[in-house]
Amino acid sequence: MKKHAIVLLLIVLAVVAGCFAGAFGLRQPTANGDTCRLYLPDGTTRDALCDSLVANHVLHSTTAFRLVARLLQLNDVRPGSYVVEPHMRTLTLVRKLRNGQQDPIRLIIGKFRTPQDLNTYLNAKLMHNDFDVPLDSFHLILPDTYEFYWTVTPHAFMQRMGKEYRKVESGKWKVGSGEPNTQHSTLDTFKDVIILASIVEEESNHNPEKPLIASVYLNRLRRGMPLQADPTVKYAVGDFTLRRILHKHLAVESPFNTYLHTGLPPAPICLPSKSSINAVLNAPKTDYLYFCASDQMDGTHRFASTLAQHNANAAAFHRAMNALGIK
Repeated sequence: MKKHAIVLLLIVLAVVAGCFAGAFGLRQPTANGDTCRLYLPDGTTRDALCDSLVANHVLHSTTAFRLVARLLQLNDVRPGSYVVEPHMRTLTLVRKLRNGQQDPIRLIIGKFRTPQDLNTYLNAKLMHNDFDVPLDSFHLILPDTYEFYWTVTPHAFMQRMGKEYRKVESGKWKVGSGEPNTQHSTLDTFKDVIILASIVEEESNHNPEKPLIASVYLNRLRRGMPLQADPTVKYAVGDFTLRRILHKHLAVESPFNTYLHTGLPPAPICLPSKSSINAVLNAPKTDYLYFCASDQMDGTHRFASTLAQHNANAAAFHRAMNALGIK
């Protein structure tokens, strides 16, 4: 009997100790004094979770955390990105992880030049590493800052991008609804707007000039003239660092080479900014057919209505390039 009493006493003491430890663990705040973010991929075990919490200086004690995790039945760790606020209660943290209450991450999509560049960025920033935005969907990606869950799938990502694209399209573009003289009525679809805006984007960082640049290309499209846009040649060659476009570059066969092919390229040559999109949509009426970089080398351009005027502007620019030793 005495032996059974001792065993029973030990069991009671263990239960009481567990209750005290559990209560202490539930109330215990996390150790981090600053906000930290956890990234838990698919297949994370509870041990791996504890390792991550220790590595991020979140836990005072893995023992207390493990006890609370067992009490709250944190069995399967849901993948995701979770923000741990400073000195968050262990109870709150365990519940958050158990329920998969992710915190979205900010995804900054800027001026990517190719789908491959965009896919590399997405694969590095998000949990899934099989993003493969195709060239024929590249125009759907509008540069902006978005919030996504880290676990977003490539399919869900493209659905969201398509939704954002259609929202902008419906607000800024009505096919056939413009006045007959509207500049952008030369373009058939909002995709065309994006493609032309991508060329404008690559032509200048000087926003005040962008509508004039857009007007040049719209005038050329209207007359059936080739766009002869140097950025499309850089894209065709695959060298975006070119300072001078030479005859050998102009001869490169590619549907993106607008010296060889009239009309717009088949896809954007980059993801254009809002300023470039608005420049195309709000391009002024001009008689400009040409432009080239200014000989002042200040990032601005000289515009011309005649070839003779343009040749004079171009000659001045090339003299300035030669004087600076730019080849």
